[in-house]
Amino acid sequence: MPHSDPVAAGQAASAQVVLPPLGHAVSRTDRVRDALRQAILTGALPPGRALVERELAEVYGVSKTPVREALKQLRSTGLVEMNAFQGVSVRRPDDGLVRELYTARCAAEPEAVRLAVVERGPGAYPSARAALAEATALIAAGETRGLGMVNRRFHRELYTACDNGFLCGFLDQMQDLTAFVATVGWRVLATFEEEAAEHAEILEAMERGEADQAHQLTLAHIRKAQQILTRALGDRP
Repeated sequence: MPHSDPVAAGQAASAQVVLPPLGHAVSRTDRVRDALRQAILTGALPPGRALVERELAEVYGVSKTPVREALKQLRSTGLVEMNAFQGVSVRRPDDGLVRELYTARCAAEPEAVRLAVVERGPGAYPSARAALAEATALIAAGETRGLGMVNRRFHRELYTACDNGFLCGFLDQMQDLTAFVATVGWRVLATFEEEAAEHAEILEAMERGEADQAHQLTLAHIRKAQQILTRALGDRP
């Protein structure tokens, strides 16, 4: 009696399985997390604001469980922190956070931008150009509450063009904190126009295919932002 091949049988069985597509359901935890993230990044929830599970559950019409899980996820991004009484509050950025965050950006982001130009050569970056135009329009209209998130999108369009998953993943982890500290700093010292002009210079260098110039402009932009933020946070009451 011939013996069946278990490997071949398993492969045949797998080939016959038709898996259904994944649905698009979003959990209550995800919805609460995204709403709180948006409120923090736009400044609706300022640094130091207590985030009480019971109150948030009432606001969003959910139980405390999804609120608790959402706050845990936001802690992992660095946007919220535990206080001395085991409560949770919106993070208060300080010099230490700015130093670590911007040192990490200086180490990775200019190189990602340089690699993007090396890989692609001269050419257009339409999504980055669109983000820059949106930021410029917000500044002109005085609607700067969402500017930090638009600027983050601009930066992401530049560095993800390098097509290096490790570099992009590392930089993505810092996106929310960067938008957060920028928004806090702007309340003390608004530098919207200066940053937009620097963004335009970086993008133009990339479009011309000038990899080293784009690298230097990006590095200078990040270092200048760090200096301004450190001064702004030092002046904060």
